[in-house]
Amino acid sequence: MATVLYVIFYKYSLNLLQGGMNDLIEHTLHAENIHLATIGDSWLQRPYLFWHLTVKGLSKFFGMPIDAASACANGLFAGFTGLLVFYLLDRVAEKLTGREAGISAAVVSGVLSFVMPLYVPWFNTYQYEGQFSPNPIFNPTHMAVKPFGILCFMLAADLILAYKGEERLFFPGIRREKWLYVWFAFALLLSAFAKPAFMYMLLPAGFVYLLIDLGFALWKKDGSHKKVWGCMWRIACASIPALLYLLSAYVAISLWGGTNDDASVAVYPFLTAWRIYSPNVARSIRLAMAFPIWMVLTNLKYFGKSVEGRFALIAYLTGTLEFSFFVETGEKLTHLNFAWPMMSGMLLLWVVSGARLAALTVRPAEHKWEPVLVTVGWILLAIHFFSGLYYINPYAYLL
Repeated sequence: MATVLYVIFYKYSLNLLQGGMNDLIEHTLHAENIHLATIGDSWLQRPYLFWHLTVKGLSKFFGMPIDAASACANGLFAGFTGLLVFYLLDRVAEKLTGREAGISAAVVSGVLSFVMPLYVPWFNTYQYEGQFSPNPIFNPTHMAVKPFGILCFMLAADLILAYKGEERLFFPGIRREKWLYVWFAFALLLSAFAKPAFMYMLLPAGFVYLLIDLGFALWKKDGSHKKVWGCMWRIACASIPALLYLLSAYVAISLWGGTNDDASVAVYPFLTAWRIYSPNVARSIRLAMAFPIWMVLTNLKYFGKSVEGRFALIAYLTGTLEFSFFVETGEKLTHLNFAWPMMSGMLLLWVVSGARLAALTVRPAEHKWEPVLVTVGWILLAIHFFSGLYYINPYAYLL
C-alpha cells in the first residue's frame, strides 16, 4: 500500500511540476535555492524547512534533478502517512472488535490518502477552495506535516488514556509514561518544523479536551482532577521545545524581516475569510465532510465517549473556529492561512471516522440497521475518493 501511494504521488507531483505556477513549484524553487551559506535567509523566508531540506538532501546526496527530488519527497511523505494511518486504523479496530482489521484498514488507509470534497461545479467552480480538504496534495509542506501530526495525536491520546488509568491504545510497548511525554515533545517539534499549522490546532484542542475532563472531575469531587491537572502541566512542559522554536522564528522575523513581516494576525467577523471563496459556508462544510458527518451522526456514543473519537471531533471544531475568526491581514488575507489548522483538524476526524468504519465492517452487526449504516458510510467514502481522483484528473494527459 505504501509503495503504491509513493508511485502515485511521485507521478502526480512530476505532472504538477510541469503545470503553471503553483505551491509545489514555488516550494521546489525555494528548496533548490537553499545553500549552507544562506540557510539562515532561507529559514527567515519560511521557518518550516523540513520538506525543503528533504528535497535538497535527496538532490545533493543521490544526484537527483530537483524536480525528481521534489516528487520523491512527496511520495515518501505520502507513503509514511499511509503507513501511520493504517496502524491507527488497525489499532482502533482491534480495540473495538478484539481482532485486527487487516484488509479493511489497508483499503480505508489508501482511500483516505485521496479523498476530496464532493465536486458540485454549479455550486462552486473550485472543488478545493471554499470546501478545503484533509488532502491538499498541491501543498507539499502540509502533506509533510501530516505524519508528524498523526503521531502527535496518537501520543496525546495515549497520554490521556494513561491518566485515566486505561490501557494505552497506540503505543502499549512504551511502558514508562515519561517516555510518552518525551516522544510527544519530539513529534510536536518536528511538526512545528514541517509546518506549524498542525500545532496551532492540536494544542488548543488538547487544552479544550483536558479542560472538559477537569470540569467533570471537579464536579464528581473524587480527587481525579489531580490526575487531569498533572497531565495538563506535563503536556505544557512537553510543548515548550516546539513553542520556543516558534517564538524564535517570530522574534527572528520581527528583527530581521521575512516574507510575513508585513502581515499580522487579527480577529475578523465570523466567516469573513471563508466567504471569499465559498458562496455558502454551511454547504461547503457538508460537501467537504459528508463522510465524517455521517459517521459522527450514526456513532454519537463512540465520538462522545472514546478518547480518540472525542479528541478528533474537538480538534476539527477547534480548527474550524480558528478559521472562522482569525485571519492574516494585508496581502495574506486571501491566502486563508488559518484554513491550514482547520484542515489539520479535518484530517484527524477523517482518520478516526475511517477507523470506526473499518471496525464496524469487520465486527458482527449488533442491530439490524447497522449493515445499512455501514454500507452508506462506504458509499460516501467512495464518492469522496472518486472526487479526489477527479481532482487530479486535469493532469492525466501527462501520464
